[in-house]
Amino acid sequence: MVIDHNDTPELLLLASEFPPGPGGIGHHAYQLARHLSRREWAVTVIAPQPYVSAAEREAFNRRQLFDIIPLPEREAGSGGSVRRMRVIFDAVRTRPSAVLVATGHRALLTAGVIGAVTRRPWLAVGHGSEFLVRSRLYTLLTRRAIESAAVVVAVSEYTAGLIRAAARPRQLVVIPNAADGERYRPGLDTAALRARWGVGDGPVLLTVGQVSERKAQDVVIRALPRILTEHPDLTYVIAGLPTMQESFAALADELGVAGRVVFAGKVPDDDLPMAYNMADIFALVSRRTAAGDVEGFGIVVQEAALCGVPAIVSRDCGLTEAIREGETGLSVPPDDPEATAAAILTLLGDEPRRREMGQRARQAALTATWSERIDEYDLILRGLLAPRPELSRP
Repeated sequence: MVIDHNDTPELLLLASEFPPGPGGIGHHAYQLARHLSRREWAVTVIAPQPYVSAAEREAFNRRQLFDIIPLPEREAGSGGSVRRMRVIFDAVRTRPSAVLVATGHRALLTAGVIGAVTRRPWLAVGHGSEFLVRSRLYTLLTRRAIESAAVVVAVSEYTAGLIRAAARPRQLVVIPNAADGERYRPGLDTAALRARWGVGDGPVLLTVGQVSERKAQDVVIRALPRILTEHPDLTYVIAGLPTMQESFAALADELGVAGRVVFAGKVPDDDLPMAYNMADIFALVSRRTAAGDVEGFGIVVQEAALCGVPAIVSRDCGLTEAIREGETGLSVPPDDPEATAAAILTLLGDEPRRREMGQRARQAALTATWSERIDEYDLILRGLLAPRPELSRP
């Protein structure tokens, strides 16, 4: 099938999650839709929008410059999946000239089926964890989907390595993740948020992300006793879906640091810039889980950088590509509370260096916001609009 080039090219974006709820893949998909719409693409998003009320979802969708087709909530049994597939295939059928983009594991698998049925060229976005799933069936299906895509975009060199180990894509391109340079900036007033969360005037350590095994907030909590011996007025703010909050709160209580840990829960999107501005150091020391869940890049590190905040990140994943070692942040071994504490204390004990690293982090992040990254996506997608003999019917 050849996709004709019209004056207003169409794009169908299939995502495994989408705002206004949290999630890095959803955030990435939103920025693609938003910025490509500004490039005069007629964008339609098909995605679930979990973790929010129907009212929040509807209000968010009305504000967008592109169309959103929400997928039904998942249900027990196969009924929900059948309904989702019907919605997706109806959207594909009624938009025969649209370029298809898939992001997120289930979206990739679905797009692989659509591509096989319709012979439509499509672009896959690879994030990381989808290539480490511990299931033979999922591994096989993922490989077939990736190898059927016309182009595969990896969000980091680390993710590109995972893709090469899992499949042989026709064309693999690395386009690193980015943050929103319009929303995130330093100098915002944080007084109201500090009062709401009960954060005093002492230094603030911040993690943004689902409270989970992968995000490893427990490693930072284990590092707190040592940190607090030198900075007893420090507060560790954990912002994100409270999936494992009960377990991590119990750990903080056991270590005697519960009074210095604030679980902020799912933070409204409008409050995130202030949350980053409140922080002296951003910490994300993710681990690879036994199930293969891994950090492919770390958009939140870039968001913090745009607010002038240096980061402490873990090695052996894509997070190290979100910093410049020793210039905009520091990296530590995963699952190492002692090394994490030492890195945090290094920056807390040297305010001039910490401020300089924050300034460098912002300068570096400003050269790689979505305004720049979208140029690369736009060029690749317009290439899929052009006639391609190998994809044409006889």
